[in-house]
Amino acid sequence: SHDFADPLVWSHNRVEGKNDYTSLLYIPSKAPWDMMNRDHKSGLKLYVQRVFIMDDAEQFMPSYLRFVRGLIDSNDLPLHVSREILQDNKVTQSLRNACTKRVLTMLERMAKNDEEKYQSFWKEFGLVLKEGPAEDVANKEKIAGLLRFASTEVDSAEQTVGLASYVERMKEGQDKIYYLTADSYAAAKN
Repeated sequence: SHDFADPLVWSHNRVEGKNDYTSLLYIPSKAPWDMMNRDHKSGLKLYVQRVFIMDDAEQFMPSYLRFVRGLIDSNDLPLHVSREILQDNKVTQSLRNACTKRVLTMLERMAKNDEEKYQSFWKEFGLVLKEGPAEDVANKEKIAGLLRFASTEVDSAEQTVGLASYVERMKEGQDKIYYLTADSYAAAKN
């Protein structure tokens, strides 16, 4: 990945069962300069039976997690694999779901156990993660728990308030979430 800084969080897994694969996934500490460009090549490095197949195998990670780096080594894919074969492969879809779940679990754990580190993550990658609920309906509840917003309660432009903390402090009898959209916190405040 040509990034020499320590990652914010990482996960190494060896999975045997329905699919047999090894993955090393990590979230860099700084966002790449071209992360907001959706045409930017991103994805995991793909190995099949420890043989390098391709860089930027984007089939294994949804685009709202395009900041995730790492590799996946599968024993279930054919050695002579092409991008077209990967698109329609059930193993690829299963690996994508497993990797997505792994990353979301890492983020949930970080948000719960290390708020300062999660806030650092949010400043770098929050805008991209906000694409998640629209793109990944199956995981929208998990993603919603990871989102952070600015709030008049803390009176700061910092996006530090999660949905769970907002719901916790709702007044008795309040059954709706009130929000205001604007270009900036200052514009919303005025």
